[in-house]
Amino acid sequence: MKTVILLIGAGEQVSLIQDVLCAEGYEVQRKEGSKLKQSVDNSLSHFNLIILLDQDEGEALRNQEEKAALKQWIDKGQIVPLLVITSNASPQIIVEWLDYGANDVMEEPIHLNVMLARIRNLLRVFANATPEGEEVIVVHDLKVNLRSRRVNRAGEYLTLTPKEYELLEFLALHVNEACTRSDILREVWGYEHAMDTNVVDVYIKHLRVKVDKGRSVKLIHTVRGIGYMLHDKN
Repeated sequence: MKTVILLIGAGEQVSLIQDVLCAEGYEVQRKEGSKLKQSVDNSLSHFNLIILLDQDEGEALRNQEEKAALKQWIDKGQIVPLLVITSNASPQIIVEWLDYGANDVMEEPIHLNVMLARIRNLLRVFANATPEGEEVIVVHDLKVNLRSRRVNRAGEYLTLTPKEYELLEFLALHVNEACTRSDILREVWGYEHAMDTNVVDVYIKHLRVKVDKGRSVKLIHTVRGIGYMLHDKN
């Protein structure tokens, strides 16, 4: 799956950056600062990186609103790196942005290759970052957050039903272990006695579509005569 970057700003510079990022294979979603508040309310955690263009002084008021919205989001403990590109990279401005929560600050005019290198570095550093106190099981490129019950694979969040999540969580808690259908029925469905285990097969089929379909590395495996296993390829 592609890395998704949120690009905040307007004008020719933003269009140029968007074209460069798309040419590098990134998926870019673009928003003007005036619409940032709505994005914050809907959560920005499905992005892999945020780039904000802190533009000229004539837009200072709007930029303050952008900063306030970003600060609200950053304070929620979201783990998505923020790169700020500014026309005024004085020591004071850099300090202000870093104190606000930005992870890197660049000054215009930017060197595109340097920008791309900084983006790669931020993505690499934050690849396995999780908020403090979060409990996350990582299986290959699959991440199962036990607190938020959110699941993503290769940066793409998966939409699971409650029972699909509980089944995947059980398999993740027993990664590389063969789990019998009876064990799954007991722990996920609460059945004390083995009933029709076909329900397990049906839910495994649904889960495979969401977790493994279209991916070269398959994580959910059948253990013949026993049941199923979530197998870590690392």
